[in-house]
Amino acid sequence: MGFWQNVEDECEYLGISRKELAKKAEFSVHTISNGIKRNGMPAADLAVRISKVLNVPLEKLLGMPAKNQTAAFTESEKQKQDKKLYAAYLPLVKKINRLQDDSKKALMTIIEKLK
Repeated sequence: MGFWQNVEDECEYLGISRKELAKKAEFSVHTISNGIKRNGMPAADLAVRISKVLNVPLEKLLGMPAKNQTAAFTESEKQKQDKKLYAAYLPLVKKINRLQDDSKKALMTIIEKLK
C-alpha cells in the first residue's frame, strides 16, 4: 500500500474527512486525490504534518515497520481502537437501555452464557 492509501485508511479509521485533514495539516484537499491517482509521495514536511495530525508514526504511513514505536503511539492506537468500538456499539447500547428491566436481565443472561 502507498502513502496516500495509508492516509486514507487512517482517516477512515479515525472518522476524519479529507477536508478536515487538509485543513489541520495546512494543504489542499486535492493533494490527496492527486496523490492517490499518481501513487506519489508528498513532500517530507507535508508527510510529517499529516503524521502529526493523524497521530501515527510516519513509518506507518510510509508502510515501513516502526523501529522504536513509542509508548505514546501505542497508547494512541489503543485509544483509537476504543473510540472505534464505542462508535460501533453505541447504537446497540442505546437500544438495550430502552428495554424493560426484565428484557435487559434476560439479554444479560444470554450474553453471560455466550462468554
